[in-house]
Amino acid sequence: MTRRSSNPRILLVNPWIHDFSAFDFWQKPLGLLYIGAILNRMGCETLLLDCLDRYNPFWAPLSGSAEAGEKIEGAGKYFRQEVEKPAPLHGIPRRFCRYGAPRERVEAWLEKEAPPDYILMTSFMTYWYPGLVEMAELLRARYPHAPLILGGIYATLCPDHARRTVRPDHLITGEGETRVVSLITELSGVPGADSLGLDIERLPYPWYEGYPHLTSIAMLTSRGCPYHCSYCASGLLAASYRRRSPEAVAREIIHWRDTRGVSTIAFYDDALLHEPELHAKPLFRRLAGLKPAIALHTPNGVQPRCIDEEMAGLMHAAGVKSLRLSYESSSFLRRQGKVTARELSSALKNLFAAGFQSGQIGVYILAGLPRQEMEEVRDTARQVHVLGARVNLASYSPIPGTREYRRALESGLWDKHQDLLLGNNSLYPFWRRKYAPEELDGLTLWVKELNQSLLPNHEE
Repeated sequence: MTRRSSNPRILLVNPWIHDFSAFDFWQKPLGLLYIGAILNRMGCETLLLDCLDRYNPFWAPLSGSAEAGEKIEGAGKYFRQEVEKPAPLHGIPRRFCRYGAPRERVEAWLEKEAPPDYILMTSFMTYWYPGLVEMAELLRARYPHAPLILGGIYATLCPDHARRTVRPDHLITGEGETRVVSLITELSGVPGADSLGLDIERLPYPWYEGYPHLTSIAMLTSRGCPYHCSYCASGLLAASYRRRSPEAVAREIIHWRDTRGVSTIAFYDDALLHEPELHAKPLFRRLAGLKPAIALHTPNGVQPRCIDEEMAGLMHAAGVKSLRLSYESSSFLRRQGKVTARELSSALKNLFAAGFQSGQIGVYILAGLPRQEMEEVRDTARQVHVLGARVNLASYSPIPGTREYRRALESGLWDKHQDLLLGNNSLYPFWRRKYAPEELDGLTLWVKELNQSLLPNHEE
């Protein structure tokens, strides 16, 4: 039986990634960390096992330097170990790996820690579930009496699959703060706290105290998205769109800089620049005066139409070092009503005038849609290249629950019984049926050459 305690010990787990490739763009399990902060407020004893923490001194010296191969501070390659390829992927001639801390070091880390009363594990991409299965089996074998609670993106989008495959004792869908507090209170008897789950202004800061070494963090200034793109799952993951005040965000940034020495922050909002006069511009004005300055990044795409001359200048002054713009695919965007070539051109003109360089700006182009031709993607890439920005191919993946996913099912282009592994975006789930592997590889190589030609001396 689970030990009931006045101060239950809870292990927070961010598991490995199993995939053909993975790269760390300052990712942190923000949902898990917010919940960890609330559990601490309740009086729980929390412990963090983040297998994707490249800087953890317990395994970093043995898995290679975290700084090795970094082109931008804090972003870099994960340590990887080749693992057996799942049966649905046997026909794919690529190495399949476990990304993150070496398994033997994770086992050694668990060995030195006291057993938890409860285990709370997060999840991300639906096709990363083999990493969850491996971690769940390891934890169940070591802690057979500790209930395993699974939440996160995969658990929310594919709850039935998660119950069958990962076999958690409890499964949480959607934003988890309120549900986890209620569940832990029910299981442990510890009085619950006001989780404040829907009021993001009142949430405690994410539990970054769980990291022994911290130089960069991920941050949300908002939750949800005001847009309703047919291919995106944001509306399925967040209860509604709401955002924090610029003052509150600036205070948190200063807090982490001053208390943990954080020098790099990645904004992971779905719509960071939405209503810029009310949110992003006031925020960047506050950050522009910080000394020492913080390096800012926007790995999620931002809307070009929101980048006027003032916005570009404020972003540069605030310390934005890299940003990604959402352009995606010219014909698809006409259906979505999101952005035009003129808006993209204007945004890039403003960014270059403000002092940004080509190497700092990437433009996402959505590729691999069911009815999309490769030449359309090449045309869009040429448009972006002529404007002086780098092209970032965003391979389309059918996300369960989205409108595009339902359309694919209704049209017979996708079978809901297909293994989630086949939805891996790096495989071009729809395009691989009509384009040979060498054609897909050729597109990637061609885009890489376009990007290289923008850099001094044509060097990456």
